[in-house]
Amino acid sequence: GQSKTEMMLNHLVQGMREAGAEVEVVNLHEKKIEYCIGCYTCWTKTPGKCLHKDDMTRELFPKWLNADVAVYATPLYDFTLNAEMKAFIERTLPFLEPFFEQKDNRSAHPFRHSPPAAVVLSVAGFIEMSVFDQLSNYFQFLFGHQGLMAEIYRPAAESLSMDEAKKETVLSATVQAGRELVNNRRVSAETLNLIQQPIVDFETFALNGNTFWKTCIAEGVTPKEFREKKMVPRPDSIESFMVIFPRGINTQ
Repeated sequence: GQSKTEMMLNHLVQGMREAGAEVEVVNLHEKKIEYCIGCYTCWTKTPGKCLHKDDMTRELFPKWLNADVAVYATPLYDFTLNAEMKAFIERTLPFLEPFFEQKDNRSAHPFRHSPPAAVVLSVAGFIEMSVFDQLSNYFQFLFGHQGLMAEIYRPAAESLSMDEAKKETVLSATVQAGRELVNNRRVSAETLNLIQQPIVDFETFALNGNTFWKTCIAEGVTPKEFREKKMVPRPDSIESFMVIFPRGINTQ
C-alpha cells in the first residue's frame, strides 16, 4: 500500500500482459539470496553454478537465464539501487566465463549463456530527473552491451497523490510502456515524457514534505503508521496551511 515502486511495476506488468507477454513478478525480499563471496567457484570447480544452496541457485538464476526480458524494479537508495537488487545482480556472475576479451574497446568476460534483455524501473522522492543519473550510468555500463531495452524513472513519486489527474496520466502511460516493450522492444519518447512529467514545483513539494516529516517526528510515528492512523500533516505556518488545505476538502 505504500510502495511506489510496486505501484509503477504493477502498471508496467499490466501493459506487458495486455500485449501478450507471460510475466512473473518476483519479490526479492521474500527470497533467500546469499551474498556473493567472490570465491569464483562458479568459474573453476563448478563452472556456471554457484556454491550457495539458496533460492537464487535453485530457482531465480535458472528463471533469469530462461527469460527473454528481466525488469529490474528498485527504489532509489542513496542514488543507486537497493541492497537486495544489488545482491541479486552480483549472484548472476555464473553466466560469465572468467576469460578476457574486448568489446567496443572495453575489457569484458565472455558470456557462458545469453542473458535476458534488461529494463530498469525506479522511483525517487526528489523532484529532479537528475537524481537518477548515477543509477542510469550503472545500468547503462552493466547492461548496455547485453541489451538495455528501456529505463523508466519516476521522480517525485511520493507527490503523485497531490494531483490525481496527473497520477492517472502517469500510470496510464506506464501501462502503455509495458505494451510498447512487448510490441516494439523499446519505450517511445512520448510515453517516457508522460511518465516523467513534472508533478509539483519545489516550493510546494518542500512545504508538503517538511510539514509531513515534522508531524511524524512530533507524533513519533513512521510514514506507514501515519497512513494507517489516517493522520494529516499539521501546518505550522499560513503558507503550509494554504498548500495543504486544498488536499483536505472535496472540491466538488
